[in-house]
Amino acid sequence: MSNEIITGRCLCGKISYRVTGPQIWSGYCHCESCRRFSGAVVTNWLGIRDTDLVFDHAQPRIYQSRDVKRGFCPGCGSSLTYQAERFPDYIQLHVGTLDEPARIKPQDHVHYADKVDWFEVTDCLPRFDDSAADDNNDWMNR
Repeated sequence: MSNEIITGRCLCGKISYRVTGPQIWSGYCHCESCRRFSGAVVTNWLGIRDTDLVFDHAQPRIYQSRDVKRGFCPGCGSSLTYQAERFPDYIQLHVGTLDEPARIKPQDHVHYADKVDWFEVTDCLPRFDDSAADDNNDWMNR
């Protein structure tokens, strides 16, 4: 993905946003936490630096569990963001909330060990049993 500005919004349109910087990561997550928050058996994320995310009007409401903050629209309930304390300068957006989700191509599968058994993955993307991030966060500096 280039540095073109991308946009997105929640279902009701109360919360809209712009991404003004480059993509760091995109991929599928199979973890239980993402399943429960999204209501889907797998989620698709776009990872960016948090300083590259601009909300145009309203801010998402934040739900915090353990060391993770998840943003959602208080009006329609759309899940929008994910931010982990271990990556303080990084935030992820649900690809399904982008105005042009087809522009974001996933790079891999994370938390693949938590995948729902009946969900068949047929792509050739790399699969990681847990997070694709290493202890030094080198993946964020690509």
